[in-house]
Amino acid sequence: MPDDSHSLQVQVARRLVELSLQRSYMNTERTLAVWTRTALSLMIFGIAVDRFGLLMRHPPWHVEDTRQLLPNSLSTLGGVVLVALGVLILLAAGFRFLAYGRAWYRVNPLKVAYHTPWLAFTFTMLMAAFGIALLVVLCVFPQ
Repeated sequence: MPDDSHSLQVQVARRLVELSLQRSYMNTERTLAVWTRTALSLMIFGIAVDRFGLLMRHPPWHVEDTRQLLPNSLSTLGGVVLVALGVLILLAAGFRFLAYGRAWYRVNPLKVAYHTPWLAFTFTMLMAAFGIALLVVLCVFPQ
């Protein structure tokens, strides 16, 4: 009888370790999602800075001289920097997640069908490609 109780405890302990490992992987997926959301927010803010001239020193609103309303290079540069920072964050977070996910799967092969780290990595790289396309648009078509 004591042997049965001991083997049950070992089974429960193994299951708890397995659940803990799965939670660890899911935590890294959530971290990637947070970094992706942060990078997308930076890219959107970069678009707003560029297109709305948020870094521009503008004259009072009642001035009717249109020569002073030319595109501002400071706002364009600020927008490009913010979008580029978002792309860099996406690339770094995506490659770090892929490295961790591949190492995790080598050590802990799952017995059930889960998606591999390639799904989240692919989404992150698609968002980075969107950011690079956005950089091209911001540089080729200034405000």
